[in-house]
Amino acid sequence: MTLSRRSSKKSSNKFNITKVSDTKKYSSKPVDSCFISGITLIIQGSILYYLYNLEGSECNCIRDWRHNFIKGMSIINIILSSLVCLRVGITFMTQLTFIIGIATLINFYAFFTYVGELNKTKCICAIDKQPILNNLMNILRWIQFFTLGMVILLCILLVIIGVSIIQKIKNK
Repeated sequence: MTLSRRSSKKSSNKFNITKVSDTKKYSSKPVDSCFISGITLIIQGSILYYLYNLEGSECNCIRDWRHNFIKGMSIINIILSSLVCLRVGITFMTQLTFIIGIATLINFYAFFTYVGELNKTKCICAIDKQPILNNLMNILRWIQFFTLGMVILLCILLVIIGVSIIQKIKNK
């Protein structure tokens, strides 16, 4: 389903809900998007479970803005992934893409530094009480780091290639 603004001013309802299958905006197959959304749901659910285990009264680990930010972003990612899996497209989300992108970059930073600091300070609730999940979070933080690094390098490479192509075209 797609949420879109109605053009009629007479309507009190701000959004019109239609099936994504009725529109031709999304070319991916439902199985592909649901599979990727399923992986996202598992990862974000694991992150939430990991964070909730750090919130017990007996846990004296670091709890700063990063903890709450990561938890909030995980909840948002779970909601968005569920909507994708249910084939609900939100057309006004394209207007929020920039904000979501910035929030995702902040989330990468927060997750990388927060999990690293939990391990550096040897947080008992993270390391001893949930060692497997802690190791998975540590692996995930490095996967995110290298993935982001590769994307940045690819963008730089594309700019360099683009500039050299433009220079060759201008020189002809």
